[in-house]
This record gives sequence, C-alpha cells and structure tokens, in this order.
Amino acid sequence: MLSAAFGARAHLVPLLARLLLGGVFFAAGALKIAHPSDLAATITAMKLGLPGQLVAFIAVALPPFEMLLGVYLIGGWLLAWSSVVAGALLGAFILALSSMLLRGIHANCGCFGVGAEPTTWLTVLRDGSFIIPALYLVWWSRISKDDGA
Repeated sequence: MLSAAFGARAHLVPLLARLLLGGVFFAAGALKIAHPSDLAATITAMKLGLPGQLVAFIAVALPPFEMLLGVYLIGGWLLAWSSVVAGALLGAFILALSSMLLRGIHANCGCFGVGAEPTTWLTVLRDGSFIIPALYLVWWSRISKDDGA
C-alpha cells in the first residue's frame, strides 16, 4: 500500500519524519538538561496550577525523557508507541502554551532551553507543525505492520 502511494521512495518519508521529529525532541531535551531550575521557573511562570513538587519533577525528568524519545524516534524503535508519545507530548505543550496566551500571560516558551524566546501564536504553530510528522508516523507504523513492511 505504501509503495502504491509513494512509489520507490516509500521508505524515505518515514525516515525523514523520524529524523526530523527525533532530532527536535533530542535537541529540545539537550538544551534544557543542564538548566532544571530555569525550566521550573518557566513552567511556574505559565501559571498552570501545578504543585511545586510536580513542577520540580517535570523540570528534572522532561529533558532526559525528550532526549530518550528522540533517540527512539531516530532509531525507529517501538515506533508505534514512541510516535504516539511524541504526539501526546506535543499536544500537551500546545495546550499549555495556548492556555497561557489566551489568559494573557507573557512568559518564555522554554521549548528549546533557556533563553528569552517569548511565547507567541507562532510558537504554538511551530509546535503544532511537529504534530504532522508524529501523526504520520503513528499511521505509518501501523499500516506498515499490516503490509508486512
């Protein structure tokens, strides 16, 4: 089925999607991993109503988790699950950023580490665009199992 849709290059599309999405997650985690207190401050500034202990846990656990998820996506390991997790994580990020903007809160995104990247609707759109390869990989990983690919 994939070959009919994409021809001889059917294998390149999921590879590019994996490399793009995995690279984004790995880079995002790597840029944040040495700065958990800055990430915690960014999460707190979003005023999501999360308890302090949860914010601290997220600030410490999220960067290595993002890096590991990136490695799994790039390697194509457990692709059905890793692409679902990537899509869910992106969805959570988009909801948090959108909520912040709708409530008129001006804080940094925290998407790619420390820095003064303010959250804008373009930030939400950028993060939202990464859902496309995540959803594609969810679909592809399931359909390729059916095709025996």
